[in-house]
Amino acid sequence: MQIDLSEFHSVFFDEAAEHLATMEEGLLGLESTPDNRDLLNSIFRCAHSIKGNSSMFGFNDISSFTHGMESLLDRLRDGTLLPTSERVELLLRATDTLGGLLRAARGEGTTPESMGSLLQELQLALDDSASATSPAPTDAAVEELPVTDEAPAAVAESALPSASAEAGDASLAAVTASLDRETKCSETRSSESKGRDSKGGTESRALHTEASSIRVSVEKVDELINLVGELAIAQAMVNQALSELPADTAPLLYEAMVSMERSTRDLQERVMAVRMIPVGTVFRRFPRLIRDVAASLGKRVNVEIIGEETELDKQVIERLSDPLTHLVRNAVDHGLESPEERERLGKPAEGCVRLSAFHEGGNVIIDVEEDGRGLDLEKIRRKAISLGLISGQENLNDEQIRSLIFLPGFSTAAAVSDISGRGVGMDVVKRNIEALNGSVSIESELGRGTRFRIKLPLTMAILDGLSVSVHEEIYILPLLAVVESFRPQPGDVRTVLGTGEVVVVRGENVPLVRLYAVFGVPPQITDPSLGLIVIVEHQGQKYGLLVDELLGQLQVVMKSLEANYRKVDGISGATILGDGRVALIVDIPGLIRLVERTVVIPPSRHSEDVFFDACAALV
Repeated sequence: MQIDLSEFHSVFFDEAAEHLATMEEGLLGLESTPDNRDLLNSIFRCAHSIKGNSSMFGFNDISSFTHGMESLLDRLRDGTLLPTSERVELLLRATDTLGGLLRAARGEGTTPESMGSLLQELQLALDDSASATSPAPTDAAVEELPVTDEAPAAVAESALPSASAEAGDASLAAVTASLDRETKCSETRSSESKGRDSKGGTESRALHTEASSIRVSVEKVDELINLVGELAIAQAMVNQALSELPADTAPLLYEAMVSMERSTRDLQERVMAVRMIPVGTVFRRFPRLIRDVAASLGKRVNVEIIGEETELDKQVIERLSDPLTHLVRNAVDHGLESPEERERLGKPAEGCVRLSAFHEGGNVIIDVEEDGRGLDLEKIRRKAISLGLISGQENLNDEQIRSLIFLPGFSTAAAVSDISGRGVGMDVVKRNIEALNGSVSIESELGRGTRFRIKLPLTMAILDGLSVSVHEEIYILPLLAVVESFRPQPGDVRTVLGTGEVVVVRGENVPLVRLYAVFGVPPQITDPSLGLIVIVEHQGQKYGLLVDELLGQLQVVMKSLEANYRKVDGISGATILGDGRVALIVDIPGLIRLVERTVVIPPSRHSEDVFFDACAALV
């Protein structure tokens, strides 16, 4: 029976990506601890797995190239060669090329041009070990001697042909064949020298790993989450209907519904946990990035990672990579001083970049901090004025000045480089994090360093919110942005020239936003002293939202309004409530942008029309 291996390709590529990440992480660790045998063995096993699996699937370029890496790694782990910085650097460059080969095999690029030249460098490194142990035999001698499991390593090494970028498939095949023979010899040697390192135990651990976990496509998990979300909505509807019946009508029914509600909630939490993955999966790519950026800038940097086991929704993790990359690069480029400057300031020549993650309430906090020069607030203010981003008359507090670096086009770099200086990046950080219903803030002390703090919800599928009513509509405000709520006194709301309406909160003027005016809803309460003010925070600035009534705190299943209907400014999604009504989820950053542009929905296109269309699309 013919087996179609293509269906297993995605599993191979996923596993190869994990092995590649482990190899890179191990090689970076090897730079600081060259005598760490466990690291060398781990790196070798990853290379060996990629080589074997790629050969099975017919990815010959990957198999041939990984073979060269594997052979050099075996020389390092058996002590024939030392893991010098030059050899580690060679292997790091080889992992980059291997990553390119994997992407090419997946149809996401072309074969890296560096493959042939790197194979040649790997071969030269092997030649170093051959010349250091014994003189290489002649080609004739190699042909006459059969290569067996007991054959000397030098014999196998001398049979390795040199590879070049123009060698083509024939040359790669030759490299594969000869490296295969060499690897068999070296594996036999290595296993004998280590006292035949318990093969049975390794196989047992592998079988245990396979038995304790399975790979499931993200699409299947997403479908399951959607179904559980629908079940939770249906459960809320049943509870709503049941609450309208007399309590003594059917006591057994009430008891069954309470049990079912508990089980539905547990099921929802467990299904959501399937999508949760450690934040370390994105953290571990940054030591290499920091190493390369620091080397290009002539800086020395120590990387600290804390809380990498903290879990986040896979969707959040995937979209978090770009913002974190910008923050990490800026930390090394803008934040840290050169070794000479740090020594003049009495600091260690080696700077420190720390990545940490931890839970706080129902959210995850991610910090990116460094012990560099800190933010010069006066310099930021002058630069923002010169760029026309603010006027010289604006009276900004320290937090607002720090937030200016998130404005598009803002940069304090003296010159444009490959790393930074074009005024893009930090605005992308803010925009991407806000798209995750999160927020980013800055803490900095001049001369001591800067910390960027990202606050994120655990998942984007479920939202903790505060439900409010405006006229007959219900809106959900993300609880992450809510500070407090209160009923103002008649004199607390004032009109300030050039600012508009403000509400005084403990002596502070907070801009007032009338939600009915922004969303075009017919007003029911126009006097703030008869309604309620909900204070929300965005980029260190507080805003007061005028609503009719607070309905309570709840957890809602988010539905994409853009995917099911269309994009609505100031709205991030929608949810279906227990009574079957659709509630719109307010996008706080989008709402503030609407207010700042003084754009409101025209009265002819009221919010209830949006609700009507959204209901038709979602229900």
